[in-house]
Amino acid sequence: MNKILALLGGVGAGALAMYYLDPERGRGRRALIRDQAVGLSNDVRQSVSGKAKDLGNRAKGMMHEAKSLTSGQGRATPDQADQAIH
Repeated sequence: MNKILALLGGVGAGALAMYYLDPERGRGRRALIRDQAVGLSNDVRQSVSGKAKDLGNRAKGMMHEAKSLTSGQGRATPDQADQAIH
């Protein structure tokens, strides 16, 4: 069973090498794979950067919210609370 798997793996690796090392069209295939990999890398980098910026902004907002609550600036006066109810 192991010999069959090794044989199939070798055949697959050979076919893959033949496909990408083809003298006529291999260069274009390799360039396409490289361009797709670079594009995917850029997409991942932008996504991670955006998520990091979002989390940083959220943390900063929470910090300001906590600061305003502890300093008393975020509390409504009794008159404002009555107006909000009516």
